[in-house]
Amino acid sequence: MSDVAPAVRLRGIGKRFPGVIANDDINIDVARGTIHAIVGENGAGKSTLMKILYGVQAPDSGTIEIAGTQVSLGSPADAIKHGVGMVFQHFQLADNFTVLENVV
Repeated sequence: MSDVAPAVRLRGIGKRFPGVIANDDINIDVARGTIHAIVGENGAGKSTLMKILYGVQAPDSGTIEIAGTQVSLGSPADAIKHGVGMVFQHFQLADNFTVLENVV
């Protein structure tokens, strides 16, 4: 077992919406330099979990650690400050931005 903290550690993540449990007690460790896939049927909670990690949605329960430090991600800006980025499944360009601004 390594003494190095995971790049990302999710513990007990839960998220509910009216009439729906999107995530229930999710626990994931992501080691630095590894690749993981979250797989499941439509509506299984994959996008919700990624939105929680990116600060788009707040979890109802659980904790997020990045590089061994517990963090609170209240916005995508918070996630980016901690080195977490996200490419959304339905990518859209902002018409009022230049190509460079859209890439950034």
